[in-house]
Amino acid sequence: MGGLALLLAATSWLLWPDPTPVSTIGSDSLPTVPPPASVTMSETPSASPSPTTPSDSPNSSARPTPTPKPSATPERTKSPTRAAPPAKGFPTQESAGLPAGWKPKRTVTGDFWVRHRGAVVEDLRITNGIIYVTAPGVTLRRIEAIASSVVNDYNDQCSKGLLIEDSDFVRSSAPTTEEAWPAVSAGGYTVRNVVIDGVPEGLRASNKERCGGVGIHDSFIRVTSPDVCSDWHGDGLQGYGGGQVKVRRSVMILEVKNECHGTAPFFNPADQGNDSVDIDGLVVAGGGYSFRNGMPGPVRGLFVVDQSWVYGPVDVDCSVASDWSAAVVTMDSAGQPVPIRDLPCE
Repeated sequence: MGGLALLLAATSWLLWPDPTPVSTIGSDSLPTVPPPASVTMSETPSASPSPTTPSDSPNSSARPTPTPKPSATPERTKSPTRAAPPAKGFPTQESAGLPAGWKPKRTVTGDFWVRHRGAVVEDLRITNGIIYVTAPGVTLRRIEAIASSVVNDYNDQCSKGLLIEDSDFVRSSAPTTEEAWPAVSAGGYTVRNVVIDGVPEGLRASNKERCGGVGIHDSFIRVTSPDVCSDWHGDGLQGYGGGQVKVRRSVMILEVKNECHGTAPFFNPADQGNDSVDIDGLVVAGGGYSFRNGMPGPVRGLFVVDQSWVYGPVDVDCSVASDWSAAVVTMDSAGQPVPIRDLPCE
């Protein structure tokens, strides 16, 4: 799919199910966080999983909906270094994620547990469930997550070193709601060559003390207004008490339907306990402001799709940006940004 048609592609539906059978992989002598004593192999956990703390739930009042800014002279303006798209190009919905012709080797409905240090889970299709990762150094490869999420901080104990690659996170045919969990949380993970498309919440960066930061590489993320909507605060990525957010050659889109507006494709504000950013190659589109960042670090190769925002292209604390190169762009038929003017940080 090319051009601005990326922003209008049809999506699929997300709904959390009633308790469903649990699948599991691996166990070893390392201390992990088991399910509560009442949980058996045929039950879902009775304890409430905590991909985020209660105060940073998707509908928390701490997550402000974008509001117009009053006209004022900016405290600081950074003149942009000219931003050039990467020679390799940015990923699209069609080019990223699962390989063409992929078929699962295992299919699961309900939750799936990974408890083995260094476990590699491949070619799995999971529907209406959660992949709980409770061991360090896990790899999830070629996963199709339908109305499903990945959580690596069960019971607030984080399993670092999680890698998710060559995978798709999509909605099911059921209506989506604004209570949906992020596709991946909470921290200490990297997504590489991943598609997240049509779900109300993308990535979460949180629990930095236990988890650390997150990496987003060569990935296509499009969050979409939920079908059942009253006060949606969706984001492509949200930092809430998160570590460094590192982005390389990725796309984040916030797609609005039925006047149900979310927050931003990229939302990493200064007042939510976040750490820093390191961005080199990011296309954003949609939202009140398409790129919202209050944390220190370099921002290079930022491309904001022209007129996709409500209030403005960026909402940034320029005083903490150690480097800045950005442009307003259109999208060509191959889904690649075409700069039309430089975008200063102001």
